[in-house]
Amino acid sequence: MYKVFIIEDEYLIRNNLREQITALGSYYPITYVGEAGDGEMALSSIIDLQPDIILTDIQMPFMDGLTFSKEARKLLPWTRLIFISGFDDFDYMKGAIQVQADDYLLKPIKSNELKQAIEKAVTALDLQQKETPPSSDLVFELKKNHFLNGLFKGSLTISETLKLAESFNRSLAGKKMTVLLAANQVSTDFEDYAHLSDYLKFLFRENQQVIFSAVSSRFIKFLIVDPLEENVIETSYQVAQTLVHELEKGQKNNFSVAIGPVAERISELPASFEITQMILETASSLKDQIISYEDLIKEAKLPVDSVFYFDLSLDLSSLSKNEVSKYIEHLTKPQGTPTRTRLYRLFVLTKLLQHVRLKEKEIPQEMVHCTSTSQHLAISADDSLYRSTVYMFISFLTALPSQPSRNKYQPILNHALDFIKENFTDPDMSLTWVAQQVALSPSHFSTIFSQSFNQTFIDYLTEQRIELAKKLLQQSDYRISDIAFEIGYNDPNYFSYLFKKKKGFPQKNIGHSFSLKTKINNK
Repeated sequence: MYKVFIIEDEYLIRNNLREQITALGSYYPITYVGEAGDGEMALSSIIDLQPDIILTDIQMPFMDGLTFSKEARKLLPWTRLIFISGFDDFDYMKGAIQVQADDYLLKPIKSNELKQAIEKAVTALDLQQKETPPSSDLVFELKKNHFLNGLFKGSLTISETLKLAESFNRSLAGKKMTVLLAANQVSTDFEDYAHLSDYLKFLFRENQQVIFSAVSSRFIKFLIVDPLEENVIETSYQVAQTLVHELEKGQKNNFSVAIGPVAERISELPASFEITQMILETASSLKDQIISYEDLIKEAKLPVDSVFYFDLSLDLSSLSKNEVSKYIEHLTKPQGTPTRTRLYRLFVLTKLLQHVRLKEKEIPQEMVHCTSTSQHLAISADDSLYRSTVYMFISFLTALPSQPSRNKYQPILNHALDFIKENFTDPDMSLTWVAQQVALSPSHFSTIFSQSFNQTFIDYLTEQRIELAKKLLQQSDYRISDIAFEIGYNDPNYFSYLFKKKKGFPQKNIGHSFSLKTKINNK
């Protein structure tokens, strides 16, 4: 089922489009998922909703349709765009062509024209999934795969790495980097590899921050680079969301994507790759489809029953000297498989080092040899060395007063929920606004929120508004239009549509608050 999103600043036209799209859902595999009154609000919503088809006006306040479409192409490269406009203007049409729009419809929009445009978009989406694209340059793809293999295994010199990266029109000098992996579930036929490579090329052709290869029987491999660490993380989540959206369809097994730790320099990439590989191999023990190293090392991100969960701050605060040996045994016991055991050890070492850094401005000299990710990997592979290192950390930490837990994501989520609670009736409330409040990128916050609460930000926001609407309908004599404005909707018709969708009341009964109030009270 393909998801449709509407952007139009005139609510009457938006309402009409919504009704037409809903009706067309009987003929085509489409479903209406949301709408916005301008491009700026739409950008925030599409990160969360991941639509396949977008109908957008061109002339809108705050951010026009062409500007929006250029940004949307970066976030959702697979999406089909349909422009709607009241102007038969050559420059607008030229702009639509430049962003590869499927259609350009003039207002007033005729139902048969919209139907044809939707049919065209659906056909294009079907072809993206089924039809083999033009044959790719397999030699070039094999070169990229060979380059990434050498880079991730540490077999290339720095000069070789920089020179080869330039041959792919990429620069790695002075960049932060991370590895992203997904299990390659295509057959071993080179034609299938070529098909997948071409499709990924279509999805990421505009993105200068990535180098990828799908010509491997094991992994779809991505190297993601940028001068800023936050941009590396943001792009990683965007790529991961795109892969999950596009490649999980038709998969027999659960499709997961693993994101490794950010590497400060090229020499750290082999360690990042090894960790990412371990994360992907243990994906079956984790519930999320997008699994990030940066998330896993945050205690609050893990469920209590996770193999990797332990509250180090709580444990240390109640740990007596007589219990140190027993606790070290607990941290060194096997975790099912060698890979899971090693990954667990890696997180133990990371958390221990974090706590040392919280207590001391400078790392003690005796711990300098175990501070980098590559050092942690080596230690985690050696039973004796791991045990002695854990003993050194625990002995140091228990000799000093313990500090409270510094969990990251639970406070962030709590802050986000508090902010939403205080501001959800504001018409400008959006995922981007909340993400700014908690100092995360929209894509990162969207992933954390949806995987933590098993629902999108938009769904959660809608629930809060609908619940308030129910109370107002029961406890006041407000008209429907007044309630819509009161809870954050500028369009009473859209509020009526949402209320019907969420609560199941007939649309005809949402014309007067009295009739709707009666139905609610009888529930």
